[in-house]
Amino acid sequence: MKKVGSRNRNLSTVGVGLGAIALAVGASTFSAGVATAETATSGAYTFTRTVDNASPKIGDTITYTTVSKKSGIDGYISRFTETHAACLTFVPGSAKVTKFHVGGTMTETTETPELTATTLQVTSAGWINNGSKPVTMKTSYTVTASCAPGTVYGSGLAVGATVMGNGFQSSANFANVGPSITVRAADAVDPVDPVDPVDPVDPVDPTGPGTGGGSGSLGSLSGGLGSLSGLFGSS
Repeated sequence: MKKVGSRNRNLSTVGVGLGAIALAVGASTFSAGVATAETATSGAYTFTRTVDNASPKIGDTITYTTVSKKSGIDGYISRFTETHAACLTFVPGSAKVTKFHVGGTMTETTETPELTATTLQVTSAGWINNGSKPVTMKTSYTVTASCAPGTVYGSGLAVGATVMGNGFQSSANFANVGPSITVRAADAVDPVDPVDPVDPVDPVDPTGPGTGGGSGSLGSLSGGLGSLSGLFGSS
């Protein structure tokens, strides 16, 4: 088994009919707060996974994208199983798969996944997969308050696939392929002025007109004419 990159992937494979599948994993990680990408290979298949925000705050929504490509003869993807942290909650309706349609176009459909506390699975009779017809799955999750700020949470992928002319199912499991996220605490909310969390205390609007004699006072009236006494502090 080959390891590439700085993190231990703990990869495993199961082969049926096609024999055991050799795995290799590569990583490309960018600065915190932006997308990160991880790549895994299984025979002629290459799987690339990204997350659109690697350092989300509690309350944010993140999206994982998995792209499968295959070199050589056509293959067929029958199952994607995504593993994720238990503190992430799936966003209903966000599981979408883009694949080649019989009419000759790439089509995106909304899938109904099978869910557990830590997995999401979509299945098919077989999405055709080759170099010019990738299969892409997107899924979104909310980062809940049960995620611990400062903690790194990984993700994984298992795939079921067949090769044209071979009716046997083969699978590959990339348990720790990633990408991972590092959760940040939610922004503090000013209870007096929740719209402007940068302003810590706002008991009185200091920029508005005062009540008399001082800054912002409208002054008094004398003889029907407005006296400027006290207006903006003048005398």
